[in-house]
Amino acid sequence: MKKTIREYIDDASDERLILPSIQRNYVWEQDQICKLFDSIMRNYPIGHIMLWNLNGKSIKDKEVEFFKLISSYDEMLKKNNEKLENPSPDKTFYGILDGQQRTQALFLGLRGFLKLKIYRARKDNVSSYKEKYLYMNLIGKPNIDEDYKYEFKFIADKEFEDGENKNKIWFKVGKILTYNNKPDLESLDEYKINAEKLTAEDKKNAEENINKLYHQLCVNDEVLKIDEIPNDTTYDDILNIFVRTNSGGTILSKTDLLFSTIVEIWPEARKNIEELLDTINNKGGPSYKFKFTKDFIMRTMLYLLDEPVTLKVEDLKSNINTMKSNWEKLKNAIEKVIEVLRYSGYSADNLISYNAVMPIIYYLYKGGKLDETPNNNPKEEFKKYLVISQMKKLFGVASNSTLTSVRNALVDENKNLRNIYFNMKNLQNVVIVGDRNFVVNDEIIDSWFNENKGDYTFMILSILYPCANISSHIYHQDHMHPESKLSKIEKFKDNRNKLANLQLLPGEENESKQAMELEEWLKRYPNEKDIYLPDCSLSINNYNEFLEKRKELMKAKLIEMLIY
Repeated sequence: MKKTIREYIDDASDERLILPSIQRNYVWEQDQICKLFDSIMRNYPIGHIMLWNLNGKSIKDKEVEFFKLISSYDEMLKKNNEKLENPSPDKTFYGILDGQQRTQALFLGLRGFLKLKIYRARKDNVSSYKEKYLYMNLIGKPNIDEDYKYEFKFIADKEFEDGENKNKIWFKVGKILTYNNKPDLESLDEYKINAEKLTAEDKKNAEENINKLYHQLCVNDEVLKIDEIPNDTTYDDILNIFVRTNSGGTILSKTDLLFSTIVEIWPEARKNIEELLDTINNKGGPSYKFKFTKDFIMRTMLYLLDEPVTLKVEDLKSNINTMKSNWEKLKNAIEKVIEVLRYSGYSADNLISYNAVMPIIYYLYKGGKLDETPNNNPKEEFKKYLVISQMKKLFGVASNSTLTSVRNALVDENKNLRNIYFNMKNLQNVVIVGDRNFVVNDEIIDSWFNENKGDYTFMILSILYPCANISSHIYHQDHMHPESKLSKIEKFKDNRNKLANLQLLPGEENESKQAMELEEWLKRYPNEKDIYLPDCSLSINNYNEFLEKRKELMKAKLIEMLIY
């Protein structure tokens, strides 16, 4: 099939170009769009496009969901594509199997716009985002990147008057599609405004560029390389084509291919999973955002169903109907884990291993309890579990094996929970690849005190300060003796960030304390006496003894809590 870019984009405008549900969402950045148009102008190959020839009747017969291209992309909202509803039976459609991102980039550049954040404006404010359209500078090449020959840029209306945008001829690229012949440079408002100050070289460049832009987009039918798949191709074959086309390169991840298989059988999965991700990644409020991914959800669902967690497209289909019928239960367990993570003080800033979260979800899915009783506090036990598993890096290498071993330890031979109240004792006999385990001993705890202030020290402090209401307050790691003053003392500066000099304080208290010396702080705020305050001089000059004695107190508590 041969088409010019204009003809191809006309199909998009008429909603003939559509996306099967196996396709992922649009992910390109604005510079990728600019680079695509630069490649077109330079006559570089831009890759093949594969289209599935369809009509409205065949779309309904195949019972496959299709989605429209987006005509605007909002950087803040990132809304998904709209579903194609009630396609006309006799209308010809083209399902995009390969080339979705390029097609969407062409459509946005020529018939749409991007809504982008204003420099230094707040990300969470709707008014911080402006509509920007793709423009081409008709004179000269960009000086920002030697990799570009032609300057394309997304610009908002008033930005033409700003800095580097001044004294250039900015032509709105989509306007070229309105011409039936080569544009008359003299008739362009953009040209006339700047004509008097243009050199002969500028005028020559402008004419060459506008003519080439017209030729490449409206005349040259060799720019796009389009392969067409016939209407009568079965959806099973389409899926195979899609997987083979996309698994050979880096365009799609393994998760994307897995997701395409799920959506083939369970079309609602796209919406369900994306809504779940939005919920769990934002459920804790601004301070407790997470970065759970589609990959995590896919693997977790398999994990909860007692299946292997390795992602294999060919082995997935047998479990999709079970996922579909158990979706509410699966979803509820995944959502509920945020309660545990918030209780433990975790967010995207300090949760190192997302894999370590899966066994907690499994426990919840199987009916495990979170409520505290006189003899059980599962949330505190999970806090210990997260600390140990991450400090010992148990879910790093061979994480699939670790996940399976932990799952087996939680249930009996009938896959029922051994104990509805979680306790770290349940995992003491679990042995993982390489003889790794959940056992903590004196030597391991001693090594933790070599850690400098960071994610790992926060984890340890979270169990050392069980009274800290981390779930409802933002807690900071505070230096008992101020770091700024220790750094100026040669014999102390190397140890100023060690665990034994850190405590947990509510953020507002830490900010008020600032660089106040420990003795002074305790005089002003006697009620803030730390639970691991050693019986020795608290003068900064006695820092080494303070550090050693406080380590002894903290270590004794960790041994009491973690060694069974």
